Amino acid sequence: MLDDETGAPRTCPIMLRSRPGRFLVPLLVSRRHLIAAPLAALALSALDPRSVAPVAAQEAADLGPGRWQAGAKEVVVSLAAQRLWAYEGEELLLTTLVSTGTAQTYETSTPIGQWRILVKLPLETMEGTIDGVPYLVPDVPNVMYFTNEGHALHGTYWHSNFGTPMSHGCVNLPLDVADWMYGWAPEGTAVTVIP
Repeated sequence: MLDDETGAPRTCPIMLRSRPGRFLVPLLVSRRHLIAAPLAALALSALDPRSVAPVAAQEAADLGPGRWQAGAKEVVVSLAAQRLWAYEGEELLLTTLVSTGTAQTYETSTPIGQWRILVKLPLETMEGTIDGVPYLVPDVPNVMYFTNEGHALHGTYWHSNFGTPMSHGCVNLPLDVADWMYGWAPEGTAVTVIP
């Protein structure tokens, strides 16, 4: 992820939220490296890593559309907003831009509805055909299938154009978000896709 103008590694602000005290720590994230002041690093060392989730800094006040299904955890994806929200109970833990299906054909549409994570795979090669054209994407990380037709939430290394429909029907996630979500959401977690 390089900046289009400078060619330097692109960074993006995120907030880390811990549930116990709702302590927010601003950081800059560059691909897989945290760039933080020593004070922030010291503050992070006091947090339980299992209770920390990234939340986009500029969206920290956006509570999203809220819950749609019963259960301890739910992931809500908005096709119009190209955004995902992760809830535990009624608390928003994460929001991020995503890339859903292009909807150029039925095959490339992300289905609207209420689902559950059916199967999780740490790494998978995805292949198929769209309109008779074959595709093959090796080593897709943190795959969480939510339909029997092959729709999944998963990490995306081949583009960083989140906020724009780009996929063959899956929900493309930034790599760090997919990694966190894979650990947070067990099989059976509710997934709701709204228009």
